[in-house]
Amino acid sequence: MRLDDSSDSVKQFFSTLVAIAALAAVVFIGWKAFDTWRSDPSVEGIQQILQQQK
Repeated sequence: MRLDDSSDSVKQFFSTLVAIAALAAVVFIGWKAFDTWRSDPSVEGIQQILQQQK
């Protein structure tokens, strides 16, 4: 029974680790996509037009 408990906790640990890594990957990809979008020349042009209208 003790072996089952330890293997379950190890499985839970790695499962949590994988979930955290997946979340970090999603956040990183989203941040890079947003950064790429912000540096797009067409987006910068739209922002300039919006600022001129104010």
